Amino acid sequence: IVVPKFKFGVEHNGIIWHSYGKSIWSATNNYKELDKKRHLNKTLKVEEQGFQLFHIREDHLLCPIKKDIWKSILLNKCGISHKIHARKLNVIDLSNHQDFIKQFLEENHLQGNCVSSIKLGLQDPKTGVVYSIMTFGKSRFDKNIEYELLRFCNLKYHNVRGAASKLMSAFEKYYKPDSIVSYANRDWSQGNLYKAIGFNYSHTAEPNYIYTDFNFNIIKRQQVQKHKLKNFLESRNQVFVENLSERDNMINNNYRIYYDTGNLVYHKKYKK
Repeated sequence: IVVPKFKFGVEHNGIIWHSYGKSIWSATNNYKELDKKRHLNKTLKVEEQGFQLFHIREDHLLCPIKKDIWKSILLNKCGISHKIHARKLNVIDLSNHQDFIKQFLEENHLQGNCVSSIKLGLQDPKTGVVYSIMTFGKSRFDKNIEYELLRFCNLKYHNVRGAASKLMSAFEKYYKPDSIVSYANRDWSQGNLYKAIGFNYSHTAEPNYIYTDFNFNIIKRQQVQKHKLKNFLESRNQVFVENLSERDNMINNNYRIYYDTGNLVYHKKYKK
């Protein structure tokens, strides 16, 4: 789907047809043709034309919650959303409201909830409605960076103007960070938000992957790390071979591997 007026396209990625594995059917017996950058290369070609490309996985459209989030993202891209100014909202500390944070992120962020130590929100002082949330934790992957901006999102179908800037300013005021890292998933982001709140582009990370089966079950890479893989397979009466890679073990047990478009990595560093 191409929307010329708003300069974006939508790629619907069937979870079987856009993944790689072995099969008795020739059309899906494509493990030898594996291309990690299949989706990324499409994104790059579309961006060369000045458009953004959204990649929507089939399992997202089969999930009512994620489907609703995608509808909100695309409508907002078309300028169709309830507009609110962040200046009318108050910054609140939600660190002691884990259940609320979990529900909000699951219902409004495509990646759902994740563990965080710092949770800030924007709340309407008159109605009590929370419209935006930003969470932080210690940097998970780069130990040279102090904090990681883990999640930011607005309430579905709302455009809260200035929300990210106001929440980031509050975080900087209260926690005085030395450095922050964050990751923009290229399936739905071009990193514009990070540029707007003072982050600098660092580098591009390689495409990430998940595994799936013909029943559309999704297995995250963290579930089948080297030290977990043997138990994962054998607990399902499947075969683990010690001298094979994680990927070959999974493929040989009829799982398929799907690659996304990777991440844009952003840093924000402060002079003391």
